[in-house]
Amino acid sequence: MRMKKENTHQDKTSPFPDLEQRILDFWKKQRIFERVNAQTDRPQFVFFEGPPTANAGPGLHHVIARVFKDVVCRYKTLQGYNVLRKAGWDTHGLPVELQIEKEIKTKTKADIEQFGIAAFNAKCKQSVWRFKQEWDKFTERIGYWLDLEHPYITYDASYMESLWWILKKAWDKGLLQQDYKVVPYCTRCGTVLSSHEVAQGYEDAQEESVYVKFKVADSKHPDTYFMVWTTTPWTLPGNVALAVHPDIAYVWLKQKNSGSTPLTTGGSTPLTTDGTTYIIAKDRIQVLQDEYEIIRESRGSDLVGMRYEPMFPYIKNANPKNIENAFQVLPASFATATEGTGIVHTAVMYGIDDYDLGKRYALPEYHTVDAQGNFISDVALWANQPAKKSDPAIRQWLKDNGVLYKTETITHTYPFCWRCHEPLLYYAHQSWFIRMSVLKDRLIQNNELIHWVPEHLKQGRFGEWLKDVKDWAISRERYWGTPLPIWVCDRNPTHKLAIGSLQDLSRNAYQPNTYVLIRHGESRSNVEKYLAPWPEKENMVSILTKKGIQEVRLLAESMRDTHIDMIISSDLARTRQTAEILHKQFPNAELLYDERLREINCGIYAYQPESEYDAFYHATKTESLDALFSKKPENGESLSDVQIRMLAVVREYDAKYHGKTIAIISHGDPLWLLESKLVTHSLSQTWQIDGFALAGMKKFTSPNFPYNDQGEVDLHRPFVDAVVCACPVCGALMHRVTDVIDCWFDSGAMPFAQFHFPFEQIELGQDPNMLVVSGAEPVAYAKLMGNKLPFPAQYISEAIDQTRGWFYTLLAISTLLDVGPAFLNVISMGHVMDEHGEKMSKSKGNIINPWKIFNTYGADALRWYFYTLNDPGEYKRFSEKDMKGRAHQDLMTILNVLKFWQTYAPQKVDMAKAQATEVMDQWMNARMALLSTTVKNHMDAYRVYEASRALQEFIDDLSRWYIRRSRRRFQKPENADELMNVSAFCARMMLDFVIMFSPFVPFLAEHIWQEIRRRLQDQNQIPESVHMASWPALMKSGAEPPENINGSAPILDHMKIIRALAERILALRAKAVIKVRQPLGVVEIAQKQALSEELCAILADEVNVKTIRFVNRISEKSSCVVDSQGDSAIGLDTEITEQLKQEGIVRELVRTVQEGRQAMGLLPQDTITLYYDALGAFAFLKQYVELLKKETKAREVIFEKHQVAYETEMADGKEKLWIGINK
Repeated sequence: MRMKKENTHQDKTSPFPDLEQRILDFWKKQRIFERVNAQTDRPQFVFFEGPPTANAGPGLHHVIARVFKDVVCRYKTLQGYNVLRKAGWDTHGLPVELQIEKEIKTKTKADIEQFGIAAFNAKCKQSVWRFKQEWDKFTERIGYWLDLEHPYITYDASYMESLWWILKKAWDKGLLQQDYKVVPYCTRCGTVLSSHEVAQGYEDAQEESVYVKFKVADSKHPDTYFMVWTTTPWTLPGNVALAVHPDIAYVWLKQKNSGSTPLTTGGSTPLTTDGTTYIIAKDRIQVLQDEYEIIRESRGSDLVGMRYEPMFPYIKNANPKNIENAFQVLPASFATATEGTGIVHTAVMYGIDDYDLGKRYALPEYHTVDAQGNFISDVALWANQPAKKSDPAIRQWLKDNGVLYKTETITHTYPFCWRCHEPLLYYAHQSWFIRMSVLKDRLIQNNELIHWVPEHLKQGRFGEWLKDVKDWAISRERYWGTPLPIWVCDRNPTHKLAIGSLQDLSRNAYQPNTYVLIRHGESRSNVEKYLAPWPEKENMVSILTKKGIQEVRLLAESMRDTHIDMIISSDLARTRQTAEILHKQFPNAELLYDERLREINCGIYAYQPESEYDAFYHATKTESLDALFSKKPENGESLSDVQIRMLAVVREYDAKYHGKTIAIISHGDPLWLLESKLVTHSLSQTWQIDGFALAGMKKFTSPNFPYNDQGEVDLHRPFVDAVVCACPVCGALMHRVTDVIDCWFDSGAMPFAQFHFPFEQIELGQDPNMLVVSGAEPVAYAKLMGNKLPFPAQYISEAIDQTRGWFYTLLAISTLLDVGPAFLNVISMGHVMDEHGEKMSKSKGNIINPWKIFNTYGADALRWYFYTLNDPGEYKRFSEKDMKGRAHQDLMTILNVLKFWQTYAPQKVDMAKAQATEVMDQWMNARMALLSTTVKNHMDAYRVYEASRALQEFIDDLSRWYIRRSRRRFQKPENADELMNVSAFCARMMLDFVIMFSPFVPFLAEHIWQEIRRRLQDQNQIPESVHMASWPALMKSGAEPPENINGSAPILDHMKIIRALAERILALRAKAVIKVRQPLGVVEIAQKQALSEELCAILADEVNVKTIRFVNRISEKSSCVVDSQGDSAIGLDTEITEQLKQEGIVRELVRTVQEGRQAMGLLPQDTITLYYDALGAFAFLKQYVELLKKETKAREVIFEKHQVAYETEMADGKEKLWIGINK
């Protein structure tokens, strides 16, 4: 066949990016998510969002985390739940601080403090929102439905107050303690790290280890040395002991060579042995590499107590406490014969085992390295030099001084700071710890209640972590974080106070002041209803009326039993008069005037009617309270401005005085706004409280709260550092410790802090500290949680690294609070790698920009790719080519099914006609029922991969079998009823399918839903959005009773047989080199199970044979090709009669004409005029005119050449048939 004219243009651009944008617009316009989220009458499904930090943009790895969250949340919505989808932002910690340090070019904590803690933290706070818009846009673009309008934010005062409450609970239980122990320490960041932070930063490092000689200090053993191996030469100046295992065999030996052979495995040249005696573990002699003579054998216990000469003099010269116990051999189980020499160098300040040994034997504790990681001045050779970086210089010194035996290059896993990537030191340091080791058994018990995907994590990576759980180093010597709420007595540092709330701060205030807020009496402006601010206007000065003077006198008289130390008044006339009257009642009180207490500055409304000012404030009823409090008239100030200046007065006098009673005389609105600050009302609460009556008085104790420069309660440093408390033991002043807490505690506490628990759940005035553990009784707050707090999460999901991050801290904090696990089901994803299995990084140039994928293939394609690629826990080798070839093609297949339906279905489809009248429909009913059950079972068990693969298999069944076998009913229906029936059935089937499909590919599912919905006669019979639908119930197949609709349903089994037979028959055609378009006569099938006529008709049509014949034995005709498999055999008669040949040519002609129609861009309903020259071998075609008209939508068939819009040829042997088409 040869084409003469052809439209060869093919649009290779994916339709999904534009399609998805239209769906996003639809969701926004119709507020679909908001309406779904508002279905609060449904049972709740609790999902916790792990909070990202918005100080950097999202990447490809964030796609997989977010879409695995979304798929379950969408599924649960379809199951009838109201899903908690609260967004969150992680805002504290080293990641943020380090970014700001780079920007302001600070290198040390001293630099930060010189810059100013307040200024530094302000920059940190600002920075965490740099990429918020990008994150929001990213979240929206991938179809992750999340309540971004009401997120929890870890730097919010309410959030931090909940953290304080939890820490107070830990304190009350004796779990929060200060201790001095060896901890992972980052000298660059100047702070301790927790074990779960360290777990995130291990890297392989290559280093030069050393074998060194410690000389025995005993004249009976001259020239005798303990052979010691260490990977940390920088710790040798801090050596105070050697450790041996008491039960290991050690040998004393001399090497026979006299220095002729250098001993080295690491590339450097050692000193020669010269007949020296060495003590080494018997099983470690192989490290010597030369001939030796064993002269003695001892048990480790025999070596205990032997003294040796210190290698460096620094600790001995410093003469610290317990120096007399240093420089001896001690027993220790951690000394083994599996590596090194079996003798361990012990520097108690730089190793966990070393420190424990030092405590046991009262060894001196003396740092040779400071908190910046530099040697102290006492270490004269390397004073003020970075200790870790001094290893090469120390090795050289060891060699020069005859104590280096050899070096050895090793590669080992070493901890680096998870944020700045500097190597960590194990460093003795005073820190605060939560004693998680005490909770180990309960952690393990709670883990048993969690369903893990992949399952092996439960007892594997996560379970093993819990078995070896370490105490949580909770404190950080940093700035931008939740302050540790511990106050220490100035007089006696052993007196400590844990604060669990703002209420606690006020309750423990150090001699707080009492403020008596008084409004002036009635004045001229009150009577005449005008505004009288500063400056006072001549002829309109508002002074007290006679009534006002009398009101104030009566007030003063009522206060005669009150002690007033100070009177501070606004300097306007009416408040001055009020102050003077009161001062006569309290002549010993100091009287001061303060312009910050003046009436509100109403700008252009000064001395204008009050009604005009009120109209300005209430011009728009839809304004938020935030907007109202920020609103200011021209040349005036806002309500927030007034609050700030009024509060500044109180803060100033709180800083100057303690235990005073201070009267503040001011005006109505300023006093109303001050009251809201003193009682920490929210804006909505402020709007509800009553204002001050004329000559009204209210009394308040000064709140012991930290305020920032904007007058907001702010628990951050440095504001909280200025808050003092009274020691509950001795009454002295207490100041807060300077530490902040591990930012992982912030995120781990989100189940509670995101809802300001327990403060938002208790009754007004109830003390949150009364929610305590009572012996073995259940905790009272557990009951409160059950009623008012969404807990625990029924689902969470993050990447595999969070097993030692967020997953752990969630469990740690809920276990600490005795409320069981914080989550019940978790999917942990493997990391996304490049197509070669390499980690993606900028330096390798293999970073994939997710927006490029969205804009090229759409977000659905990427979502579907991640679901169907492999099990969630496995690493994802991302290949754009693979995604396009597999995931994108699946979606195109479904889209093409929709287009097929749109092409042939009536413009308005009556869903009442959706009856399963044909066997293919009955099979599809059973197939859909099986799919519904299968996907539901998998999703209920959080098997997302298996559910997606079941959907993927169905897509193949739908397109390659159901639609293909149903084409005739769409394209050439017997009548309009048949077309309506199949169209309605297919519509119903597609609607049910896209409901199941929608959690995975929400955009395409919505598009299909909308396209079908608009073609229904009654659009209101289905919800407006697929995401408002309910999971499809099992459907009766029309062929079997409902109880048979499962994997063994007869119609499903029979159809599998038909498809398997078809595959085998088509293979026989291929073997015989006969095209499928060429009809054949007979297929014989020899098998035990016969099939119905309807199914046989489907098989015959599929393989294009006239007759399907079931036989006991395949005939032995020479034209028969046979396939035998087990107890089944198929015989295909390949004889092509003249009649069959003609039918084959007709089919080929129809196919060629259909290609022509497609090339011309014709619609199925368009008719054509068909031309061909039926001569020679093609003359028989005149017999098939009516068939050709029907099959090609031809008005007429003309047997001659003609000027046409489209022409082509087809051949039969040497003869060719010209074909032409006109519309």
